[in-house]
Amino acid sequence: MASVETEDEEPLYEWLEDVEDLESYRPGGYHPIHIDDEIKNRYCVVHKLGFGSYSTVWLARDQQLNRFVAMKVSIASASTESSETRILHHIRVAGHQHPGREFVTTLLDDFDLEGPNGRHRCLITEVTGPSVGKVRYETPGNRLPTSVARRIASQSAKGLAFLHSCGVVHGGKIHSYFTFIYADHSEDFHYNNVLFEIPNFHSWSVEEVYRHLGEPRKKLVKRTDGTPTTPAAPSYVVMPPDPLQLAGLIFDSNDWSIKITDFGESFLTVDTKKPSPNIPISVAAPEILFQDSIISPKVDIWSLACLIYEVFSNHGLIESFFNDLDEVMIEMVRTFGKLPERWWTEWENRDQYFEENGTFKLDSGDLSGEPRTVNLKERLENIRRRDEMGQKELSGDLEALELVLGKMLRYEPEERISIDEVVSLLPF
Repeated sequence: MASVETEDEEPLYEWLEDVEDLESYRPGGYHPIHIDDEIKNRYCVVHKLGFGSYSTVWLARDQQLNRFVAMKVSIASASTESSETRILHHIRVAGHQHPGREFVTTLLDDFDLEGPNGRHRCLITEVTGPSVGKVRYETPGNRLPTSVARRIASQSAKGLAFLHSCGVVHGGKIHSYFTFIYADHSEDFHYNNVLFEIPNFHSWSVEEVYRHLGEPRKKLVKRTDGTPTTPAAPSYVVMPPDPLQLAGLIFDSNDWSIKITDFGESFLTVDTKKPSPNIPISVAAPEILFQDSIISPKVDIWSLACLIYEVFSNHGLIESFFNDLDEVMIEMVRTFGKLPERWWTEWENRDQYFEENGTFKLDSGDLSGEPRTVNLKERLENIRRRDEMGQKELSGDLEALELVLGKMLRYEPEERISIDEVVSLLPF
């Protein structure tokens, strides 16, 4: 997708913090939207949920169905039908009786919106709350309550089972830490595109929305030359609220569930041309790291295993402080053993750390003299670092988790278990 070109041009607007790039309010860019605007004579804009380089996302009231929806409005230059729209349409007509259907976001409507900056694609979906990753990051000790982690793991597996039953591989991309739903794309099947659904949100009034989120915070848009704004830009922009303001409603209720979102780089198993997934290397399956030509649904199995570990933990399964490929490969080999030969020989820097049989070299930098192998069992026994009570609470699940994660985290994709087997083996 093409973004709006604004480099090397004098700025049209005075810069504002915590909002979208105002310079993208021009032909090919954002559509100007204000609170109380009515879109398609149906959707009344109530609040802003987020923004990204390619879209803004709004909370709106569907006046036909009397419910809140999330409205994603793409920039005009990125508004041709995307793979995301195609996948969402495919999901909408598939498998409504599947028990995992309720844990995947639903496309409610889509249409084109004409405006001063061009034609914009609009996607209407359910409203969701903060991401699992955002909530975990903000909780004391970066740890979710064990009961919450169990439900997230179970529902995520069931939702992924629904997707695979439809022939959808999630794949994908991530950076929606700051939004309720994705504004652009997220990265892979990971805990930042698994979002909480707020209990009873659709029964709220607009006044209740403002009580929980605050009223929209508006910032005036001003041109640098002092002239009035044109119809290409709004008269003001809105700062998104912090979705964590709703986190307490999740933990205070037993009615919450999760929604899997973001299908910007998903694909169908029947597709002859599949995208190269753009995935954080710490949760990417090895066939993605080594850019294998065949990408299958089993990439989601590896990523789901990383998600399950992380929702129970206060750290990642495969950790890389600098998001460095060598660090990730070292941690993989420490945990799961030597890579298959085709990948082992392709890893150019392996001889800096390992002998050819997969054992650590004695002079391998800072790791010299330390224990070399930390297998999955050991990692699970320390899954709640500095949290003895939480580790004890999880003790009854560790054996079953070791079994299912071990079967999910096989190097060879064909040796990983299916998502239906994951669902049946999870102990909760």
